[in-house]
Amino acid sequence: MVVIRNASDICDISAEAGVVASLALNPELSFYSEQLTPHHFTNETNAYLYYAICELAKKDIEKVDAYNITSILNARPATKAKAETLLPVQAINEFLNNAGLIARDSVEEYKLLVDSVLGAAFRRNTYQKLIECESICFDYTGDDIEQKIYSTLDDVMMEYSMTSEMPQYKDVVDSLWAEIEARQNGETDEIAFPFPKLNQYVVMEPGEVICFTAPQKAGKSAMLLTCTVDMLKKDKAVLYIDSEISTKLWTLRVLSHLTKIQFGRLRSGNYSAEEKKLIDDAVAWLKTRKLIHIYLPVFDENAMYLAAKKAKHLINIDCIVVDYLKSDGKTDQAYENYNALGRISNTLKNRICGDMRICGLTAAQSTSTGKIADSAKIARYLSTVVSITDKTIEEYQTDNTEAPKKLSVVFNRNGPQMKENEWIDMDFDGSTVCYSQSERQHTVEMPY
Repeated sequence: MVVIRNASDICDISAEAGVVASLALNPELSFYSEQLTPHHFTNETNAYLYYAICELAKKDIEKVDAYNITSILNARPATKAKAETLLPVQAINEFLNNAGLIARDSVEEYKLLVDSVLGAAFRRNTYQKLIECESICFDYTGDDIEQKIYSTLDDVMMEYSMTSEMPQYKDVVDSLWAEIEARQNGETDEIAFPFPKLNQYVVMEPGEVICFTAPQKAGKSAMLLTCTVDMLKKDKAVLYIDSEISTKLWTLRVLSHLTKIQFGRLRSGNYSAEEKKLIDDAVAWLKTRKLIHIYLPVFDENAMYLAAKKAKHLINIDCIVVDYLKSDGKTDQAYENYNALGRISNTLKNRICGDMRICGLTAAQSTSTGKIADSAKIARYLSTVVSITDKTIEEYQTDNTEAPKKLSVVFNRNGPQMKENEWIDMDFDGSTVCYSQSERQHTVEMPY
């Protein structure tokens, strides 16, 4: 008995429907399945719904309804024609009404559905390629059969391979050296700090994360804000994830920083007409910047990853600022909090800054001596740690700078570290939320 097999029989319709239904209720899940494309679906309706909802998510449109789906599909001639026959408004509404019956809530469950759809697509495409190889085997007129078979199977194997491309070094060394020379000539994606002496030790680079540490309520957020404003002045696009204060309160801080009007007076409305003009000008300038500030009092690695993905699509961010690294608070167990900080740090360094090729800037709480208080795993994953500490009475009296704070590069994978008697003298104005490098720097005494 001959078994007739069709490639179209290799499918998982229930998984396809589950993916689309899950996205209908939570379109942000699409950022966890960017390797999944509409052509991996066997059901055309599911394929077009998947495309439309993913496009809505990229545009930061959270409402998934018939109007928005139809608007996306009608925007392109190639999808408009199909939408009119496959997805009339009534069909879309029926799908949305029933989506909750099969939708998955968690990222892990959603990924299982995605893997099932991709697995079926791999089997289906491989089967189709093997049929092509069968024809090659029966064609005695052709030469180089091995090369033809390898070539036929190569595309499908590469498309579904979880391993990225592996070019030979000889094929990439020229472009790598060109990047090095461009950096030497000042053509670089690096972002300098507003503190010249710190730039001698470290600058912000794509794929790297720099962490400022300071004791509780000792100026971590002010440092991140100072650096953020400087990046905005350089026309960089910034995502600021804030676990400490709301966007409204952060707006008061950034306006105080820009106008030099004391935060307390700005908050109470105790400012002059001339100062009101400064505020209006600062607001107008901020509206020209590529900036997203979101308040996430409790976040984990998934929330941070989704925020970064959305911001990358919306404003093509150059840097993500996380204020600050701390446990998600889901448990009071020290060991679990320790591991949670490790996961968050790893996600920030590798999945976000590494994969997206953006710079990372963050902060963490430290002890009074400058050591990271919460987790050694933070230092394990991040690139550079810079401590912010108050000077001791003896240091303040003897270094003749009058600067109250000091920066010390205590850990650095990408450059030198400071010795015990080295630091950068810093001025800090808490009333206007502003750090600056002191004009006078202490002299390092060398032992003889």
